Amino acid sequence: MAAAAHEAGITHRVAASGSRDDGANDSAAAVSGPNKKPGGGGRASSSSRRGLRSLAAAVSLSAALTALSFFAASYSSPSPAPPKAAATASTTTVAMVRAGSVASEAVLALAAWMAWAEGGVHARPAATLLPYAAQLGAALAWAPLVLGRHAAPRAGLACCAAMAAAAVACARGFGAVNPVAGDLAKPAVAWAVILAVVNYKML
Repeated sequence: MAAAAHEAGITHRVAASGSRDDGANDSAAAVSGPNKKPGGGGRASSSSRRGLRSLAAAVSLSAALTALSFFAASYSSPSPAPPKAAATASTTTVAMVRAGSVASEAVLALAAWMAWAEGGVHARPAATLLPYAAQLGAALAWAPLVLGRHAAPRAGLACCAAMAAAAVACARGFGAVNPVAGDLAKPAVAWAVILAVVNYKML
């Protein structure tokens, strides 16, 4: 009977040791299991980089096109007699208008990008994409019309009116998708009014 008790004790100790080993393995698996996410962090980082690149491209392209329109107007072939608008607008005024236009278009491009990131451009193109394209086109046409070789301040006023109307539509369309984007579009409305005042003084 002593031998049987001794064998039973050995069997009990072996079973207890095995259960402890199993518990340790389970704990290690529970700790290491959730940490194994192959490729998860890489996908998020790649998506963030693509978003930042698209944002930088949208803002820089809009600002560059606006600045280019002013430089194209200033370097156009001069007419024999300087246009009245070109003579009225001082160098300081032109520089301020150029800086304000570039800043306004950059902020509006940021608002458009935010609406695009939320899917609003694809879901509501008539309320987001079309007004933005119209506003950008009018903004790019203003400098060549008013400050170019054949200055036409009255046509510039029409551009200002189109810019203001399109900016209001952008504020509404972007705001329906993202309220912050709608707020960012509102300075473009104020800038169109300021530009119209400057334009009016050139008549």
